[in-house]
Amino acid sequence: MTRNQIKIVWIFLFFCLSSITLADGKLLRGEKWQQYSNTETSADFYVSPDGNDTWSGTLAEPNANKTDGPFATINRAQQAVRDLKKQVYFPKDEPVEKRWIGSPHELGKGKDILVLIREGFYTLNAPVVFGPLDGGERVETNLPTGAFEYHKLKDHYVTWAAYPGEKPVISGGKPVSGWSKKGDQWTAKVDGSVNMLVADGRKQILARTPDKEYFTPPVISKTDTELYFRKGDLDDWEGLEGNRIKLLLRWHAGLNSIKSIDVKKGVATLEKPQPGIVIVPPRFYVENVKELLNAPGEWFYDKEQDELSYIPENGVNPNQTHLVVPELQELFVIKGTPDKPVRNLRIYGLTFESTLEKGKAVSIEYAHSCELVGSRLSAIAGTGVFLGDGCYLTKILDNSFEMIDNGVIHVIGNPHPMDWRDIIRETTISRNVITNCGGVNIVANNTQFTTISHNELSYTRGRYAIAVGGWRNLEESIECGYRVEYNHLYQVQKDADDSGAIKTTGLTYDSIVRRNLVHDVIAGYFNDNVGFWFDNMSSGWISEENIFYNLQQGEMKLCAANLVDNIYRNNFVIDAPEITPQGIIEGEPEFNIEGLLIQANGSKLSGTIETGTFLTITAEVHNSGATGIMPVQLYLDGKVYETQSIPVIQNNTRTIEFGLRLFEPGEHRVAIGDTPYQSVNVQGDYVPVVYKELTLDHDLIPEGEIITVSSTAFNQTGTNQSVKAVLLMNGKSAQEKQIDIKANSSVSVQFELEPKAGDYTVQIGNSPQKKLSVFAHQPVKIKKSDFKVYCSGTAFPYKVDIDKKGNKVKIEASGSDFYHAEDSYASAYIKGVKGNFVATVKVNGFGNRTHEWFRTGLFARNDISKSFDTEPGSKGSVLMFTTPGRAGINYDEFGDGCMHKASSANLPEDVKYPVWLKLIRHGNSFTGYVSLDGKTWTRERNTNDLPGLKETIDIGLAGGSCDKVPYWVEFQDFKLSVENK
Repeated sequence: MTRNQIKIVWIFLFFCLSSITLADGKLLRGEKWQQYSNTETSADFYVSPDGNDTWSGTLAEPNANKTDGPFATINRAQQAVRDLKKQVYFPKDEPVEKRWIGSPHELGKGKDILVLIREGFYTLNAPVVFGPLDGGERVETNLPTGAFEYHKLKDHYVTWAAYPGEKPVISGGKPVSGWSKKGDQWTAKVDGSVNMLVADGRKQILARTPDKEYFTPPVISKTDTELYFRKGDLDDWEGLEGNRIKLLLRWHAGLNSIKSIDVKKGVATLEKPQPGIVIVPPRFYVENVKELLNAPGEWFYDKEQDELSYIPENGVNPNQTHLVVPELQELFVIKGTPDKPVRNLRIYGLTFESTLEKGKAVSIEYAHSCELVGSRLSAIAGTGVFLGDGCYLTKILDNSFEMIDNGVIHVIGNPHPMDWRDIIRETTISRNVITNCGGVNIVANNTQFTTISHNELSYTRGRYAIAVGGWRNLEESIECGYRVEYNHLYQVQKDADDSGAIKTTGLTYDSIVRRNLVHDVIAGYFNDNVGFWFDNMSSGWISEENIFYNLQQGEMKLCAANLVDNIYRNNFVIDAPEITPQGIIEGEPEFNIEGLLIQANGSKLSGTIETGTFLTITAEVHNSGATGIMPVQLYLDGKVYETQSIPVIQNNTRTIEFGLRLFEPGEHRVAIGDTPYQSVNVQGDYVPVVYKELTLDHDLIPEGEIITVSSTAFNQTGTNQSVKAVLLMNGKSAQEKQIDIKANSSVSVQFELEPKAGDYTVQIGNSPQKKLSVFAHQPVKIKKSDFKVYCSGTAFPYKVDIDKKGNKVKIEASGSDFYHAEDSYASAYIKGVKGNFVATVKVNGFGNRTHEWFRTGLFARNDISKSFDTEPGSKGSVLMFTTPGRAGINYDEFGDGCMHKASSANLPEDVKYPVWLKLIRHGNSFTGYVSLDGKTWTRERNTNDLPGLKETIDIGLAGGSCDKVPYWVEFQDFKLSVENK
């Protein structure tokens, strides 16, 4: 062995020995954090159900003589840790180097301490409270260092972990035993009230009806103490005392009780007024009535008999099941102070279960470098994990959460902290599996540098799955540095309304939501649920490269937020994959691209093509790596011509498509990614100016309507060009204009025209072609039309006056909102209008002090007489509206029976009525216009193609209030012109 080889070996051995030496604790500088490996069986102390608190706790199991062994309780082990710390931690030596101040830490030596907990149930009589004395310590070592003593600092840990391969359970529940069978039910005597029952870590169901899902009322409530029900849903049960009725209303859930039930009238009287019940029809269920105990997994507590009744799942004998009644709200409380935080406390591999509502199973405040890893929380009626003020470098990793009712992980800071030590910083929430949980699953607000990544969230029952940011700080904000990325969310938003699977609020900076996979978002009942939501006061957020599919309603929405203040870019909505994604997304995509196909005019390329021919180039992209997004290049003649990012779910294949036009004669070679090149032969003259695309306002318009046709002309030469741009209609010149284009630059080209009825092929220069249809239409004789009148259930009182001779209509209506599921309106309308149409009306004015959001105008719907009273109404709704100071459009974007989509703008401040409104039907979509003089029209908004829109629909005038106060509006000169058929 050479001298250099010997030297290398010694260096290697030195680093190996150093790593062994440094395995106890972690240097603050120069050493990366590593997750504790829960495989060590040698510990300082042990806890076991077979233990005894009078023993030393240093043995993993009792000795043969039963004179020593593990502790029996966590509290005894906690005291032993405190005593051991006094023995193994020592003050630091006086520094040799006097010129440097050193660190403020008093200790100079210590060690990691490990407590292993054996398998079994540990029923707590009170929460275990960990204070500053229970954590590890930061010491200043005697290691040689540079100029700064801070390089000597070392962190030692106190770790509470499950014994390898075992699953200890920390329970807040009191066991229930002595079950006896009575028919299909089992009963047991209990001491004290029962608010919840947990069987083997799973929350059981309090006796209820219906057994699953909800009832809906047949009619909307007339007062806030009455609830109507359908025949057979409710009964005049005995023992109503203590019953509960849970109601899902708009933006909140109601909890009430039933005072009496009138079966003949089909109405239940509530004990107290229920806010919102007269505005939207609730979904509801009734629980805690003994007669409702009829399904597996249900239970009931008879407080007069102190008896618990239960129907086990799968016929299991409950005496062979671990059944508990929760008595605690909290299990582990980690709480320091600003001056003395709990430091370096780790919890690994433990199971926490069975707590009451309003509590926090594991709470952490004023703690530094604490960890909850590889643990399980289940059957928690309150919040799972709560991080409060003063938490720094907290890690919540690799845990599983199930059946948690009021939020899984909540990181809640103070929007205006009085002390910098109160700020929550550098929290990491990663690789956790969350399923079947209520509340906001993961929420973080008023924090800094919070990372929420690689989590799997499914079957959520709260309003949001992930919510970040807070808006109550108004103009000031301490929030920054959020990273919400690589999370997988699916089957989310059950029972939620007006929500987003991921939601932001408030002001921030350097905060990004990216590369998340969101699918199977359940539709809202009253409002819309979307994949991503910029909510109240969102500003400074970036949402990018997220993947969505199976969205029952929308992709993204804004509420009290604007895109000018945020960035939403490069997000993808894709078709559902054939193979479902992996649970936790980790790793990078690995693309394999093959099957290059070049087509011209819809057919596989063969032979020579003319210059300017449109080519479609496709390939199949298979992802054998993790779900994700990668750029794919189109190569032309050995150079990258265009790059597209494409999302592909793991183990799935998607087609990528490029468009290409070749204007240079000769042979060209084309490839996508690493596919073999294919040749394309082009003949013809070189084309200096290319018209890249073609845009039409609509492809179906009424005769007499002005349409805008536009394109972008690109000069692909190195010299300036002056050319004639020609608008072609069916191959003939309709308009021309001279345009000047600088070298290698683009200019926009736009034409306006009013075509006659007919079908056209439209093109500008050598642009792509598009089809345009212009329909002829005939006016309807309004004076001879049969006007119908209808008022929705929530818009009473109302009044509709129709003066056919003077062509005037006056509508007075109340209501809670002419929007979403409130669907409050009174209407005068013509039934059964077939095909496309043009409708206009003059809005003369409103009554004195009409509410600014009293919406009124031209209203179209498949069936105007079917509003959303107790269930979704008729589809195909669109309202071109004005208010006393605003104009816009509402429409049924998703075809679910109410108008979720709205877009409007303020009218000029000095506007004086009348104003005019116009609504045009173009096949399955609509365009709305507003005019201040009845001659010059401004296009207000277009709708998408409305799902479920019929060929024959109703059209008329409508208005509705938003504050349960009736207001009136007067219309004049309602005109309707219908397509000739």
